[in-house]
Amino acid sequence: MLAVCAGFQILGTAFVGPDGRPHAGLDLLDCTTRRGSGRRRVGEIVVTPEAFPLPQLTGYENHQGVTQLGSGCRPLGRVASGSGNDSGDRSEGAVNGKIVGTYLHGPVLARNPALADLLLSWAAGTLAPLDDTEIEDLRDERLGAARRRFWQFPARANA
Repeated sequence: MLAVCAGFQILGTAFVGPDGRPHAGLDLLDCTTRRGSGRRRVGEIVVTPEAFPLPQLTGYENHQGVTQLGSGCRPLGRVASGSGNDSGDRSEGAVNGKIVGTYLHGPVLARNPALADLLLSWAAGTLAPLDDTEIEDLRDERLGAARRRFWQFPARANA
């Protein structure tokens, strides 16, 4: 299962709804989300995966949530640039078994074909490799743009 942004938040134990009140989540991921203070977390994001042996992940985030992981899940990865879960530990997303939650919009699977291949392999078994040269060129361009933006405008805590 892949859940992005609000879908990720709903899979946790609790999340804050648009009314500002906490709501029970589906309890599929051991995490809680609260509304963050300050500006929304908006922009390109680059994540170094920890949960799976994948190349760096890229996406676009646009959220107000701050997600704290519990001991029953692990982060998808660590933020190289951007905000991610914004809980103070540079974590991004959450993983428990074959459930993946993330703030990587962008669209996450089109930008990260190795992640798409991993999820497909869970459902369909091992897949024959494809020529991803064009896709890798686009990934390199997106990662370069995100890195340039990060170094030009470094992320600020609680910004």
